[in-house]
Amino acid sequence: MAPAINPQLPTLRDLLARAHLRLILFTVVLAAASLMLSGVLVIRAYAQRNLELMAHTVAYTVEPAVVFQDRQAIYEGMTSVGASKGVDRLEVCDPAGTVLAHWDRPHPAVRGWLVTSANLLIWPEPARADVIQGGAVIAKVKVYGNSGGILRYLLAATVIALTCIALTVLATRILARRLQNEVIAPLDHVAKVAHAVRRDRAFEKRVPASGIAEIDRFGQDFNSLLAELQGWHAGLTSENAELQRRATHDGLTGLGNRTLFDQKLVEAVSESQRSGTPFALLYLDVDRFKQVNDDFGHSSGDAALIAVGERLRGAIRHIDTAYRLGGDEFAVVLAPFYNRAHVEGVIHRIKEAMNNPFRMPNGQLATATLSVGVAVFPEDGATAKELLSHADAAMYRDKQSRHPADTEGAQDDA
Repeated sequence: MAPAINPQLPTLRDLLARAHLRLILFTVVLAAASLMLSGVLVIRAYAQRNLELMAHTVAYTVEPAVVFQDRQAIYEGMTSVGASKGVDRLEVCDPAGTVLAHWDRPHPAVRGWLVTSANLLIWPEPARADVIQGGAVIAKVKVYGNSGGILRYLLAATVIALTCIALTVLATRILARRLQNEVIAPLDHVAKVAHAVRRDRAFEKRVPASGIAEIDRFGQDFNSLLAELQGWHAGLTSENAELQRRATHDGLTGLGNRTLFDQKLVEAVSESQRSGTPFALLYLDVDRFKQVNDDFGHSSGDAALIAVGERLRGAIRHIDTAYRLGGDEFAVVLAPFYNRAHVEGVIHRIKEAMNNPFRMPNGQLATATLSVGVAVFPEDGATAKELLSHADAAMYRDKQSRHPADTEGAQDDA
């Protein structure tokens, strides 16, 4: 007689169903939590970098307005650059801490408290940048982050994760008779993809089809979430690159600005100290630029600056770099060279290039001439400051020798 089966004991199907349910729920929750956490960390990191670049961009943009204490221009300048979705508040303060201008993102009353609380948690401190004029800090910029995008991402991720969990619970009832590896293996791959996204930023990875409808549906939702995260990553990367370019390049000529010049000049000094190879700094000033502005208008002055920038780029090698330092002042950092004749050759090419006429807004053709000063490392200076001072003095002597009336006027103005 066969032994009776205790009806209180679980069946094999029950054991498999229970084991499948526990393992699958654990895998789904782990994958969803890993993806949500990695997504928040990635978005937060890129958003923080975005805020820092935006702070420097705002500082560069509002510098003229701060100098003239034009609060309306400060407000318009900072909102034109910084009033984006990722920003909750912008402030421009003087060195004493007095707010010169600020902008706040409006929040709906229903969820304003949630966004405010999340902002304090995710960005307890604002991104900061100094507005510098003549080597002195004349104002400070603060950019506070907005967590609305991260909250929307978390909401979407939670809805998709809950939907996937519900589908998984249903799938375990149907797949109780399947072997464990037929169900666990596809979900384990999801966890591996989430891990790769978090660890290696492998946003291009996708979950392949498993041949099981419920798991494939989960994989499709998971892939959709990955695609959304990849879009966030691509958008933030592109925006950061554009903000980086604006923060380090002159908007009129496209050349590097004073910030980038100061950085690259220090790097050139360090590199030459290591290699023992000299490099040269050219300091250039457009002759009689004020007269062009006075006689023909600022649009003609801008056309002259653009023409100078284009001709500088065309006259130097690809390994040399040109910068607009502000106003009608330019600089060129020549890569390491082996004789002084090379420097003279570059100066000759630059002056020859300036002989090519450019067309002003009124249709007339004009040419621009430059006064040029040269400083060679290390014989003319051992630091970036000394080189710049030497090149500036050499440029002034060049201008005085060719346009003494202009330099006398400059001395009178000083």
